[in-house]
Amino acid sequence: MKKLLVALSCLVVIATLSAAKEQGGISPSYGNLLSKLRVSKSSFNPQKGDEVGVYFTLSKGAKVEVNIYDPDSGLIRTFQKEFSDSGEQGLIWDGKDMDGRVVPDEAYYFAVTAEEDSKTKEIYDPTTFSGGVEHDITSADADPESHTINYKMPEMGRVMVRMGIQGGPLMNTLVDWKPRVEGMITEYWNGRDKDNLVDIYDHSKFKMIITYLTLPENSVIAFGNKQLTYREYKKSVGTKRPVKQDRPRSVGGKISPHYALARTKDYVPDVKMTFSKTDGTEPDGTIILKGKTLVKVELADEDKRIFQDQQFEICFFLDYDFFAEDEAGYTPFNWVWDLSNVKEGDHLLTVNISSFKDQIGLLSRKVRVVKE
Repeated sequence: MKKLLVALSCLVVIATLSAAKEQGGISPSYGNLLSKLRVSKSSFNPQKGDEVGVYFTLSKGAKVEVNIYDPDSGLIRTFQKEFSDSGEQGLIWDGKDMDGRVVPDEAYYFAVTAEEDSKTKEIYDPTTFSGGVEHDITSADADPESHTINYKMPEMGRVMVRMGIQGGPLMNTLVDWKPRVEGMITEYWNGRDKDNLVDIYDHSKFKMIITYLTLPENSVIAFGNKQLTYREYKKSVGTKRPVKQDRPRSVGGKISPHYALARTKDYVPDVKMTFSKTDGTEPDGTIILKGKTLVKVELADEDKRIFQDQQFEICFFLDYDFFAEDEAGYTPFNWVWDLSNVKEGDHLLTVNISSFKDQIGLLSRKVRVVKE
């Protein structure tokens, strides 16, 4: 026990000295003047008038500032209040930003500063000691009759749910790093691929992967805003909003590379696939091909600004089996497909374009190969 206490003391000294250098002598630590931070609920619907309280304990009267931040550390709103008494205190947030708009569906966190005088100041910043640790969920129940997937979140986190074929393509990204509360979670899925062409749930090599990364302590998830997405919101506020100051961070565990990526840039891009030479298209969308065709894979227009200059591993799969690849390609990508070695009949062509930041765009098309 003594050895452990010595080790922890060393860590505290290092963090304090680093922070003092960064902030001119003020360490982003807390626990004496300011302690026992908590939020009243883990999720709320501000569209329906729900509110969330952030509570804390003061050892003596102090001036308190509560800053609310989005997942990219952009400032959403600031509350300031002078408390004359010690004990538990609190402030209420109605889910609106500094412009009076209801925030989009996302996870938000609180940074709290308490100041007794110019020499006594404590800062609670949950991003310095929590958030970003990656875990896998290894047990989930899929019910094809109710079209649901049920799994248990041991804590609040940001979730990715992917479906694919073992040794083959990724076929669907059901949840793309969305925040989820602690407890039992139900996701709705019809058992099919992203393009709703085939049933992959019954495939003998079907595989589902559920991964999550932890959110900063005392995060709260806002939901219910159907009018504005987070990416649209961030685009509308541009760069005019302040960003939280970086502070020294010490978090144990495997940190997900997705944690440091902006939510406006870390998502599954939409993919387009076209064929330069076809013999027509069936009413159900099946594309008729013969001889050779040029297959063009590119990003959807709205995603080009984010992903256009990135390298991708581009893989083609025919009927779930690997068929061709380029390990370091760019989009738009052109592939000459010689159909002479493909059996006549109906096939499923799937493309996965995987960035080196683990963002995977995918698309499937039904094709009918006709021999000359």
